Amino acid sequence: MDMDFHVKSYCQLFDKLQKNVKTVEELFSLLKEQMQEIVRLFPLGKFEIRLIVAPSILDPEGQDERFLLYENEEGFDEPCCREHVQMDETCSAVFEYYPVKGTAWSPIQEQMLLFLSRQLFLLLERVKLVQLLECIAVTDLLTGALNTRGINETGGKLLAQGKLQEYACAFLNIKNFNYINRAVGARQGDMVLREFVRLARQKLKPDEYFARMGGDNFVLLAKKERMGILLEQIDCMQVTVPYENGTKTFDLRSRIGVYDMRAGQSMGEGLNAASTAMHAAKMSGKADRFCFDDQMVENALRQKEVSQMFPKALADREFVVYYQPKVTLVDNQLCGCEALVRWFRDGAMVPPMDFIPVLEREGSVCKLDFYVLEQVCRDVRDWKAKGIEPVRISVNFSKVHLQNPHLAEEILAVLQKYEIPPKYIEVELTEMSGYENYKTLLNFVRAMRANGVSTSIDDFGTGYSSLNLLKDLNVDIIKLDKSFLSSLENHRKNDVIVIKNIIKMVNELDMEVIAEGVETVKQAEFLRGMHCCMAQGFLFDRPLPHDDFEKRLSGDHVYSLEKAGA
Repeated sequence: MDMDFHVKSYCQLFDKLQKNVKTVEELFSLLKEQMQEIVRLFPLGKFEIRLIVAPSILDPEGQDERFLLYENEEGFDEPCCREHVQMDETCSAVFEYYPVKGTAWSPIQEQMLLFLSRQLFLLLERVKLVQLLECIAVTDLLTGALNTRGINETGGKLLAQGKLQEYACAFLNIKNFNYINRAVGARQGDMVLREFVRLARQKLKPDEYFARMGGDNFVLLAKKERMGILLEQIDCMQVTVPYENGTKTFDLRSRIGVYDMRAGQSMGEGLNAASTAMHAAKMSGKADRFCFDDQMVENALRQKEVSQMFPKALADREFVVYYQPKVTLVDNQLCGCEALVRWFRDGAMVPPMDFIPVLEREGSVCKLDFYVLEQVCRDVRDWKAKGIEPVRISVNFSKVHLQNPHLAEEILAVLQKYEIPPKYIEVELTEMSGYENYKTLLNFVRAMRANGVSTSIDDFGTGYSSLNLLKDLNVDIIKLDKSFLSSLENHRKNDVIVIKNIIKMVNELDMEVIAEGVETVKQAEFLRGMHCCMAQGFLFDRPLPHDDFEKRLSGDHVYSLEKAGA
């Protein structure tokens, strides 16, 4: 057989194989169709290709498959002509050719078979590259989960097949993930995310999908009847990663919004609804899992409106500081107060719960807290100028502030700006039960104490970490959560024992203890009997505007329990 025939036949063969195939299976199917062209060139008894792809983020299981492309009915002889072609460390192929039984190849034919192998491998490389590019387009490269485009395309295919309405969509946000990054570093934090995704995907069936939407946000798309059990498994995930000379384990919990897809709805609509439900869970502060309802859309719109209005409202000084008195229980004397912010817009007051959680979530609460601190300092300066002796005023600071390494310096700078003695200011740290970066918290409290500024922990007793806070932090005041007092009305012996011992423990640590939410004389007398030094609540006074509180400062300062709250 002359060389011109070989060259011409090869050219015709590869012209036919140059079609725009997108998968290995499509390429091999086309190659099978053209096998007669190869058989015409060689006495071929059998032709087999083994494709080896190493596991990776994009293909966690890898691939090691044999594809039989041709086998002669007359049989074949050993040994075969074998060529192993390596693309890179992730992909290689082994081409095996067997001669027809009773025949042998010439050296030129063997060389041409090797040439054929290399040409076919180039086609395989191209197909794998196309697959890789398509995979990258729909895959999160850090974790191997689907990305936003991937989950939308998956949902689109299910919608086209009329199956999407059989699914529920869950939007998950890992709680306190910033703490993990701070505790072990961003690199190990990425390992936590990868392991989280790997463990989550192990629990899924082939027709269930997991996607990363960026950061620590994920989406689970699963059949409605399986969503509940999957969330129970994924929402209590224990992840262990290498750290320093050993390992570190994290218990990952999530805030979750769930939405049952409806007929005709797109994946985008499902994602929006599930995300809205997740944010509702985050804003509630009570439950970590919410199922979507239509009211959430209205709430989300109101929250967005708050975010948009806040900067101008702050500039226009629509926020007003009120003062709620604190009273010593030994002699019912005014001993301090808490600065509380009120928002007056268009002649009406916006309830704090309608804007504080929104600003807390997006971080704008930091600006509001410093706005309140500045107003308190102005009021203290003015009262002193009038000859009115102020009391110690607590100003709320969200735990969001503790991400700011210069928080202590910035607070002290405000006091210096208005020439306010530190004894008049107390920094009240809010929602500390869920805060886990004790080192940052400890350094802040030390800086405040070193400069004569009191610190207090709000809502003590509401979180698992409260005892750690009490043990580790040298704060000045502990504020007992009002939920303890409301339980007293039920006359439960255990509640009385818990409150009694918390107060005793705080006193023995040389800290002050104040009870908030005191509304009845019975509660006040109980607290006095337990040696609680201070109280705050409607029994004594509601939050007062500036002028009314100034009258308290200028007046008797002593409350009568018989007249309290009148």
